[in-house]
Amino acid sequence: MANDPTRPFLRARQPEHKELRRQEILAAAGKLLDEHGVEGTGLSAIAREAGISKGNVYRYFESREAVLLQLLLDEQELWCEELEAELPSVRPNDLEGVAEVLTNGLVTRPRYCALIASLAGVLEHNLSRQAIAEFKRSIAARSGGVLAALHASLPQFSEELCGLILTEQVFAAGGFWPHCHPAPAVQEVLEDDEFAEMRFDFETLTRSLTHALLRGHTPE
Repeated sequence: MANDPTRPFLRARQPEHKELRRQEILAAAGKLLDEHGVEGTGLSAIAREAGISKGNVYRYFESREAVLLQLLLDEQELWCEELEAELPSVRPNDLEGVAEVLTNGLVTRPRYCALIASLAGVLEHNLSRQAIAEFKRSIAARSGGVLAALHASLPQFSEELCGLILTEQVFAAGGFWPHCHPAPAVQEVLEDDEFAEMRFDFETLTRSLTHALLRGHTPE
């Protein structure tokens, strides 16, 4: 929830206050992202939504992209937790069951998919080398649990292959996302019957791709 922009700004000095302020910035960015997409989530808009000055955002994040990368890490954490909880309920080597869990893990997380779609082209720009390295380390550090869960569900697949499958699925879904959620003018054009075959459903594409990936990688 955004702060009251009319309240006087009080600099956060204690560690717990600084963390609270940081979370307020992330919450403001998340709200804007959900409503306006990555393009509509600028640093000035984030500051206004959080009820602080733009300059004070820089006390916590080096750029707009750094804010969004932290949102991506938070979303990845939730995604990993969901897969780690759901995959054990699937019978071992049940490709169809695993594919459904992996599909649902993405289609229920639009914020995650929107951020993944912008990762290489937008979010990993305007950052210091240190910030990029920290982001990459965080991604790698969190991947172990979900890879182990997928390997336990598909023991015929090596853990390395499980990592490749997850990477392919997530990056493919990121590619699908903007085509399934086009700009308003494009969406209006696509409503015409002439362009019906150019209307794409994200869940349908992601499910088809995920099932195909698991079948295609199944060891002979």
